[in-house]
Amino acid sequence: MTPRLPSSAEVEFCLSLTQYESGSMDKMANYSFRNTLEGFADPQTAISNISQSGLHNALHIYMNGSMSQVQGSANDPIFVLHHAFVDSIFEQWLRRHRPMLEVYPAANAPIGHNRENYMVPFIPLYRNGEFFKPSRELGYDYDYLQEPALDSFQEFLIPYLEQARQIWAWLVGAAVVGGIVTAVLTGLILACRKKRRGTSSEIQPLLIESEDYNNVTYQSNF
Repeated sequence: MTPRLPSSAEVEFCLSLTQYESGSMDKMANYSFRNTLEGFADPQTAISNISQSGLHNALHIYMNGSMSQVQGSANDPIFVLHHAFVDSIFEQWLRRHRPMLEVYPAANAPIGHNRENYMVPFIPLYRNGEFFKPSRELGYDYDYLQEPALDSFQEFLIPYLEQARQIWAWLVGAAVVGGIVTAVLTGLILACRKKRRGTSSEIQPLLIESEDYNNVTYQSNF
């Protein structure tokens, strides 16, 4: 039996890990948030240690009885409460680190655990990668994780701001290139106009049109 339950400090350390997966999705992964939360890595160092159980696994063993048996633990009433809390830790990690979908392994995971694998035997079928997102995008939230309500305009802007954050470098580059092109075109237009004005002054007629002779006078205006 595990001598103690996981501490809040160990949970916080787990949440501080930036890598969802550091290699193959197995029990030997080091510095992996997934492996540390699952309980196969030390919750204080994130180094794999399958000789002891931490975080998720620790609670199963601590509760003993049916909870300590993989085959029958889902039948224990505490199972749902325990896994709901574990899921909320995963939710905190998602909100804190905002990982891209590509972070979830597409290959080399155990059978059925790759990103594009279906979660069987659940119906309808969903791929693992479809759940690698904040709970609010799936239609639910955790009461103790709820953030202060935002006004509708802010909520409308959030998805677009997030997209802009991901492509800001391209936006800056496009703005710089656009500015250079605009400056060059403006310079060319001004140069052409200046040249046309100079040309028109050089080709003024030397003789006055016949109808203008009637208006010509040598008389002084004084």
